[in-house]
Amino acid sequence: MSKKFLAVVLLVVCLAVPTYAADESISIFIAYTGIKPILEAFTRDTGIKVDYLEMSSGEVLTRIRAAKGKTQADAWFGGGLDSYVAAANEGFLEAYISPERSVYDPMFYNAEGLWSGISLGSVVLMGNKEILAQKNLSMPQSWEDLTKPEYKDEVLMATPAVSGTFYAMVSGIVQTMGSEDGWKRLEAIDANVPYYSKRGAEPANKVSIGEAAIAVAPFDTVQRLQQEGYNVEMTFPKDGVPWYIAPVAIFKGANNPAGARALVDWVLSEKGQTALGEYNTQAPIRPGVKLAPAVQAMRDSNLMRMDVVKAGQDREEILGIWLEKFGNK
Repeated sequence: MSKKFLAVVLLVVCLAVPTYAADESISIFIAYTGIKPILEAFTRDTGIKVDYLEMSSGEVLTRIRAAKGKTQADAWFGGGLDSYVAAANEGFLEAYISPERSVYDPMFYNAEGLWSGISLGSVVLMGNKEILAQKNLSMPQSWEDLTKPEYKDEVLMATPAVSGTFYAMVSGIVQTMGSEDGWKRLEAIDANVPYYSKRGAEPANKVSIGEAAIAVAPFDTVQRLQQEGYNVEMTFPKDGVPWYIAPVAIFKGANNPAGARALVDWVLSEKGQTALGEYNTQAPIRPGVKLAPAVQAMRDSNLMRMDVVKAGQDREEILGIWLEKFGNK
């Protein structure tokens, strides 16, 4: 091989593989469990440090609206897709089509590149085994079960106005059962809910320490609590499991757009998706990434037939109905 040819090859390689300054950093909003080791892996692979603030997707949307789109962070990672769809429609997100996106099913990303799905999560029912036994209650197996009078004041949920997970539950029930029957089912469940928390993780956390018997909760949160040794059990509702996509996006006006694009590329890559699968119990979306048995069970459950983009488009209407019916609780 000639020295000239070798020099050309090295030049091409250098151009193809981006490099970053060791002290380069990005700021992001996060709503994702297991995020610390995931971001540590990102930093090891790219040299880009990350400053992050954990915040539910509804809270992020409220914050950027209040700032009228003024830069709050470089990127947005995890949470509910409905808030991303709203943010995209309101002009808060920057389009970017990652070269890694080509292997993904189009249902998992925005065609213009305003957001890309990174993993799939679901909503499950969680019970505290000890409290259920003390109160002689059986573990509910369906949304219909949650309407039974014996569960009065024993079902904890968060408001869908701030939690993308719980918005996915409401949207899924309404889409699957139809508007009239879906809202009737939610009203029947509401009779057993003492209040709606303002944080998505609160219902599962409170049930894990025995403050109530049952929580509607994200699958990954329940997995984490079980791994931490809490005496809780979980069921996938047999009448349909709501699911949601956790996305990643870049904010318009980002201070470090190159770093934000590097984050998107990394988390969509095989290496990034493998890290998600290792440190988080949502299901990585990239084809070919191996899933843990419990995560595979979630993927194999009776997932509802949902249009996640429609869920985002209908967000204001659905939340308006929700607040009218249950907003004072």
